[in-house]
Amino acid sequence: MRDSWIKKLRALLEKGETEDLKSALALASFHIDHSTRKEAELRLMLDGIGRNIPIPYIIGYTLVCGLKISLNKDVLNPGPETVALIEMASEYVVKYHSSQILDLCTGSGAVAIVLARKCNGNIVATDISEKALAIAKFNASENKVAINFMHGDLFEPVRGMVFDVIVTNPPYVKSGAINLLPGFVRDFAPLTAIDGGDDGLFFHRAILSGAKDFLRPGGSLFVECEDDQDKDVEELAAKSGWDTRRRLTNRHGNTRGFMFT
Repeated sequence: MRDSWIKKLRALLEKGETEDLKSALALASFHIDHSTRKEAELRLMLDGIGRNIPIPYIIGYTLVCGLKISLNKDVLNPGPETVALIEMASEYVVKYHSSQILDLCTGSGAVAIVLARKCNGNIVATDISEKALAIAKFNASENKVAINFMHGDLFEPVRGMVFDVIVTNPPYVKSGAINLLPGFVRDFAPLTAIDGGDDGLFFHRAILSGAKDFLRPGGSLFVECEDDQDKDVEELAAKSGWDTRRRLTNRHGNTRGFMFT
């Protein structure tokens, strides 16, 4: 019985029907046989729902552009803005046949994996967290794509390399605001993936000031930001000689990312 419920629950997740998934989990609680190990595992899922743990962390994966991306507490669950950033970068990569691509702060590897499916080029992905790289490598293997994963801080691992495209979703939460985040975010977001320093822009400064050294002439930088950081990010970009080519806006009309050249 447990297997049939898990199949139903995962089918609902793949359809993005979160509320239906919660209802199904609640209904499943009436069918649990606590004497079996498998049913105990389902009970853990139900307990996670009760504690407002994000659904992808409960069942261990999410879908990004149709690809299955496994998750755990060492990586962030890619949000809708990250997915939109991936789609914007993918459109560019396909249109201009970009062959050398860098995914900076790769986390789960979602950005690099989707881009690897879109082009036949060389994909490099870096992260400072070895634990994050471990799950990113697993995800790449499961999705049957070849990516060169490198461990280190920002551009450090790719010294001497140049790219056509750089895509990044860096940490951008203000250090002082982390304790104000919802409990499930604090509990399930690795600190290295969210802490952007005092003003949330520590990594944006480093990336915007250094990325040109790793881009070929005419190359493009795609970067995500918080919805109240767009003016500051664009100002930092202008100071480092970047031109704004495209803005990534969410359904509320707020800017959540940029394409710079």
